[in-house]
Amino acid sequence: ITPFVKTVFTRDLLFSNSTRYLVMDLIGEGGYGLVVKCLNLITGKTTAVKIHKDGESKSILRELEMLEAIRSLDTEKKNIIKFIEDFKCHDCSCLAFEMLDKSLWDLMEEEGMPLSLNEIRPVTQQLMVAFEALKGLGIMHLDMKPDNVMLVNHKDQPFRIKLIDFGLAHPVGALETGTVMQVLAYRAPEIMLGLPLSEAVDIWGVGCIMAYMYFGDHLFPFECKYNWMRTLLHLLGQPEEDQLNDAMYTWKYFSSDHGSTTQRWRLKTPGEYKDATGVRAKVLMTFFEFSETLEDAVEGWSEKQDGIEYEDTMAFLSLLKGCLHVDPARRICPGEALKHRFITMAHLVDEMGTSVDRAVMSAGR
Repeated sequence: ITPFVKTVFTRDLLFSNSTRYLVMDLIGEGGYGLVVKCLNLITGKTTAVKIHKDGESKSILRELEMLEAIRSLDTEKKNIIKFIEDFKCHDCSCLAFEMLDKSLWDLMEEEGMPLSLNEIRPVTQQLMVAFEALKGLGIMHLDMKPDNVMLVNHKDQPFRIKLIDFGLAHPVGALETGTVMQVLAYRAPEIMLGLPLSEAVDIWGVGCIMAYMYFGDHLFPFECKYNWMRTLLHLLGQPEEDQLNDAMYTWKYFSSDHGSTTQRWRLKTPGEYKDATGVRAKVLMTFFEFSETLEDAVEGWSEKQDGIEYEDTMAFLSLLKGCLHVDPARRICPGEALKHRFITMAHLVDEMGTSVDRAVMSAGR
């Protein structure tokens, strides 16, 4: 028998007001506690139970508040994990959820290669549906990463996904400006710079997920904030001057460029960054160094394509750029994204219709 936390073991029973859960296996572990696979002994269904280490911390109460708000949604239609109940057991706070298959990260590791646009499209569409629903509730998820996009049942329902883990979720406006959230590779510019946050922060995360599926690699680095900012400028350009003027953390990454008549700010050198922050920059070369811009990276990644494939790649690039706009006020919103041609495939219908027309005209000659 393997102990998970000091009070929970495999084959243990967890008691809620409505049922008993038999602990079967460990699914995952983090700073918050752990997630175990359980059998609901009344319904016979397999369930995921998140067990928090701290009994009554503010973060648990906030997560529960967010999950209760999300209960008002049709989670099946909105592609969000179904929350079943909360209960206390072994002096731990527990949250029970439906059991899902595996994460997008697991899938990408298994496949060992990028996904096709026809696979990226449904995942992106379902995420936009989820974030449109959360926007309606005024909730920011704030933890977008491939681990938190779960495949429901990949064998029977390929690429049917649900959004999970509301442990960092907050109502819009509830977070103090300058609060640092998200893993670095999926962190939005407004978090990096210390600017007010809105639901646009999650759309940036969707853009990073789209790039991850397309390239089979993370667009931004995990290991160094300076290298992250350098990558942003290289692929997407420098944040607007008013953003840098207003941001709390501009001083970490940028210096006033008194010699320039066109822009006030320039990226610090690695040495200047170390002097300002006390942190040594780790500037590592990646595939993206060999591309001038995001457009170059996307176009350079594709092999020779016919007209329809090229149109689809351009539609993907257009939506990707909309999600990764450095200014959150100009970033695409989920409702607009759902009408975008990459999702609706309007460009493919047009292109195929044109091809058919050409074929008919040729046959008639």
